[in-house]
Amino acid sequence: MKRERIAPRLDRLARLGRQRDFSSAQFQRALDSAAQSDEKGEVLARLLTEWTGLPHASRDAEQRWGEIERLAAKLREKLGSPVSLQTALLHYFHSVSGLLKEPRILSEKDLAVLRVNAITDPLTGLYNRRFLMDHLNREIARADRNDGIVSIVLLDLKGFKAVNDHFGHPVGDTVLVKTARIIRELLRGVDAGCRWGGDEFVVVLPSTDLFSALTVAERIRTKIAETALPAGSGVHVGLHYGVASYPADGKTVDFLVKVADLRLYQCREQARFEGQERRHHPRFAVNDSSVRVGPDGRLRLWTAPLVNVSYGGLAFRARRSDKWPPRGKGEIVRLPLERRSIRIRALHSVALPGGVVRVGCAYV
Repeated sequence: MKRERIAPRLDRLARLGRQRDFSSAQFQRALDSAAQSDEKGEVLARLLTEWTGLPHASRDAEQRWGEIERLAAKLREKLGSPVSLQTALLHYFHSVSGLLKEPRILSEKDLAVLRVNAITDPLTGLYNRRFLMDHLNREIARADRNDGIVSIVLLDLKGFKAVNDHFGHPVGDTVLVKTARIIRELLRGVDAGCRWGGDEFVVVLPSTDLFSALTVAERIRTKIAETALPAGSGVHVGLHYGVASYPADGKTVDFLVKVADLRLYQCREQARFEGQERRHHPRFAVNDSSVRVGPDGRLRLWTAPLVNVSYGGLAFRARRSDKWPPRGKGEIVRLPLERRSIRIRALHSVALPGGVVRVGCAYV
């Protein structure tokens, strides 16, 4: 069954089941309209889970629903109308079947608040780590089904400890809140910003390749660097980041996060070595990655190992005999597992030992 198609109808069925004057006949008509006969078991299982919080298998849901309907009819006969479905559900799962051990009565509003609190960080309002892992698993599964791409960006505030030391933890919390606001403002509706912990954040970018993810990361970095945090203090914090993409860098959540964390560490190390004043675009080393290069527009392609990647461009090692930089306006570069091609322009080359050169390129 296609869950995307049935989801809006499930919402209507769930609302009908919460009404004080629950009508069994009206609900049955809505159920017949929402699902075919072979789908009713799964629909009822999802509804029972929504109403009770208990897991239900499709094979058991129809039988339980029949018992609940008969119980509701008996309660109406004994107590008179109205008897809500929620009353029958509570009696069945707590008193009859014993599946609900310690029931608590909550309004739908209170339940919605609990659900939001379970997946959000209380300080920043971004999604929390629990949501991140579940959400990233879903996005990877969707990308796998659709032959798509998903990228993550691991962000780390630079200089945040100094803010805490000089201004105190309440001001540090304000910095985190404002950073989260910047992240949220610069993302699309389909993206997800999450707090990883401390001063680290993660951004999930569906249908976004490595180079586009670098653009998003750099946009966030630039905005944070331009914003005085805390406001009016004249203090500016920086940002380091590491980017990883499915499937080029890994095919599991844990591996993608590990690659992004490794590249974040490399970004920190290079920033410390080069000095922030001369380092306008954070770069990180790309281990065991390569590009497919066609020099001078010729059809002959060969593999060149990447040296590093940044927002503004990339660098790779080439053979000195290929006479880089080329005369052509642009070159086609293909990452083996990225499902797109990009154009670059070679800007300079530096001779390295062993008959090779390091070619620095800009995206065009």
